Amino acid sequence: MADIDQPLLEIIKDHAVGLTEAPTRQTPIADLGIDSFSIVEIIYEVEEKLGVEVPFNANENPFGEMKSVGDLIDALNTLIEKK
Repeated sequence: MADIDQPLLEIIKDHAVGLTEAPTRQTPIADLGIDSFSIVEIIYEVEEKLGVEVPFNANENPFGEMKSVGDLIDALNTLIEKK
């Protein structure tokens, strides 16, 4: 696992609703049960704990074309590499 994987999986686990198992890279985002308030909390925690600024527009789908937690992790890795 990359350095960002485990901390992000922990953040997501803390906000996911109804998961019976811990999230993995393969977990579909749709299965997380995350509402818009949780998205804001997750973004705040990612910025605070991982030191990366996440561009966020409340009028757009924050997950874009992302289908799985792995897609989200890869997008954050890209942001970190640009930093």
